[in-house]
Amino acid sequence: MKDIKALTHLDWAALDTLVFAGGGNRCWWQAGALSTLTQQGFELPRQLVGTSAGAAMAASFLTDGPRAALEACVRLFARNPRVFDWRGVVQLKLRFAQQHTYPAWLASFVNANNFDAIQTSPLHLRVALTRPARWLGLQGSMVAGTVAYIMDKHVSHSIHPRLPKWLGLRQDFHDLHACADASAAQALLAAAAAAPPFMHATRIGGQAALDGGYTDNAPIPAQTEAEKNKTLVLLTRHYPRLPQLFRWKGRSYWQPSRPVPVSTWDCTARATVTHAYALGEADADVLMRVALKAN
Repeated sequence: MKDIKALTHLDWAALDTLVFAGGGNRCWWQAGALSTLTQQGFELPRQLVGTSAGAAMAASFLTDGPRAALEACVRLFARNPRVFDWRGVVQLKLRFAQQHTYPAWLASFVNANNFDAIQTSPLHLRVALTRPARWLGLQGSMVAGTVAYIMDKHVSHSIHPRLPKWLGLRQDFHDLHACADASAAQALLAAAAAAPPFMHATRIGGQAALDGGYTDNAPIPAQTEAEKNKTLVLLTRHYPRLPQLFRWKGRSYWQPSRPVPVSTWDCTARATVTHAYALGEADADVLMRVALKAN
């Protein structure tokens, strides 16, 4: 990657857009980092963008908060003995715990009791979905997206991969506050994390929808140069060759200081989600100390 510029500190007050990358349980790093910052008086930018679990983390800041979402996650995982239910094989069905655990977790902090908070919040969340390539269909798009993910992770190491779009996969953005009710909001957030076979593909707006990470794990709508300059992207994957805080192609990026210590897809009592959250808290503490020195 060319034209990377390391940053020593971040002008948080100048931000207008905050992007939450996906990454399953790694997204608890985002929750821990932003929870620490907001507790110290930092305000979130007015526009939030996210996909997969990153979109859910962003939504938690509009309702009961990330700490409540973490506590609900720990409770649900504690009751879940395994990720895969082998009994479903007899019926020729793949039963993954995420298929019921993830919707239950979403409902714990996005529900009829707090949906008004989403609609009246001054912060707006845009949720990114992947639409299948027309010439590949749903199944072909799933295969193409998976291959593109593997290529990106092990070969190109790119932050915003080009291959999925070349294959015809399309990213589609939907406003969470425009949902008619809590059920529709839950469905949108679940669709943004629909990564078969763990989570079934669903339909949003009459069209098939997949995990937004199939197209771009760090989703960004079309932006002007001025909008890019006011955007911070919260990554969840650790890129060891890149600075923790850097600027690239007009935008700012913040990545974990080391690989987030949690399994991406584990949803049992063994999942170290509190460790991921704690790393976010620690990284935010360092960011604040550096900011104080800079001022």
